[in-house]
Amino acid sequence: MDGDKSSLIKRRTPISRKQLTFLLGISLACLFTLITVLQSQIGENELYATTQDKFTATGANLAENVRILCWIMTTPANHESKARHVKRTWGRRCNKLLLMSSVEDEELGTVALPVGEGREGLWNKTREAFRYVYDRHLNEYDWFMKADDDTYVIVENLRYFLYPYSPDFPIFFGSKFRYPEYVKQGYFSGGAGYVLSREALKRFVEQALLDQDHCSTAYDTEDLEMGKCMESVNVTAGDSRDFLGRKRFLPMDPVFHLTAKPDPDFWYKYYSFYEPLYGADCCSDLAISFHYIQGHQMYMMDYLIYKLRAYGVNFRQPVLPKKLRWEEANVVEGPYPAGTTTVKSADATSSSSSPSDSSKIDSIETTSINSVTEMSNESSSVDPSSSDPNKSSAEGSSSNVESDKFNIDRLLDKLLSDDVFLQKLLDKLEVRKKQ
Repeated sequence: MDGDKSSLIKRRTPISRKQLTFLLGISLACLFTLITVLQSQIGENELYATTQDKFTATGANLAENVRILCWIMTTPANHESKARHVKRTWGRRCNKLLLMSSVEDEELGTVALPVGEGREGLWNKTREAFRYVYDRHLNEYDWFMKADDDTYVIVENLRYFLYPYSPDFPIFFGSKFRYPEYVKQGYFSGGAGYVLSREALKRFVEQALLDQDHCSTAYDTEDLEMGKCMESVNVTAGDSRDFLGRKRFLPMDPVFHLTAKPDPDFWYKYYSFYEPLYGADCCSDLAISFHYIQGHQMYMMDYLIYKLRAYGVNFRQPVLPKKLRWEEANVVEGPYPAGTTTVKSADATSSSSSPSDSSKIDSIETTSINSVTEMSNESSSVDPSSSDPNKSSAEGSSSNVESDKFNIDRLLDKLLSDDVFLQKLLDKLEVRKKQ
């Protein structure tokens, strides 16, 4: 037995130090390759993530600090053809998504509001939807976005834009339209979507909905009536454009804004509170929403925004803007003074036609508005503390000085946050330094 053991020991071939080093090197190389592959896959998954629980470090921080509830205006006829695609694409990036309809769809998860369907019921559905959100989610989120089921929203850009504003400010944002005889400060296109601060939602439900004289229940033009109700409770219609005057909320699809030529007779010119821009400079680089994105086009938008990359082209993320005080946030530029008009329906029983559906407009009656340049002062909302409107001239002068200083600082901040401008400025300074 001992002889057998000794013979087995003799048969074993010892591994030399050289062979051991070689095997160790091969193992380390395989391990390094495996780690590299895993890192690349994780990095790619994070880069192209589209669900709300997969954000970059900055995105995750914004998702926690700018909590957005999105509710979608839909109908039973659009559950499959439109609302389902919103839920599968951009809707997943909201902190909370609600599909507001008149019929419960258990599979899709719609909320059945006690309203009728049809265009005449849009305003009532909007009222009930915001009431539903107020009753159940007011303190859970900071901002409350209303969008149609053919609206596409880049939620990350919405969070970035809202970051400097406190949800305690009485303010809301969207694609601003005008109808000065009805609402002086302007109102927001329903199709492009609009977003309310928590304080704006509180005032809408607690005050506006109880005021039949200033916030009617009978009017059927949802977005226009919403603007009137918000103005009646001193909620400011904010300016969401970037520092180049390019819009972030767009009431038409990207093709229209990029390729359409200015048409003096088109309804968009009459309704737009700020001068419409077309072509390559139509829209902000950090645009938030587009309207008339149908069904499966939602997936195309998702691919173009979140997955398609041009090799060698990098986008440098702008730094987060500073937090604003109310007096800063409440500085809103007035309308552009070019051929301002009032748009009315041919139907004498209706006080206005809805810009949300241009095909419904039968005729356009234009009326000059001589006081258009004064609308900015008329449309200013009161301070949240309800300060005395009768101020002395000295206080007014001081306020103007502070406003001028703020506007200069605001412009400088916006210029310095623009990568293209900053690079050109650095190039200029470098050239001067060499001279």
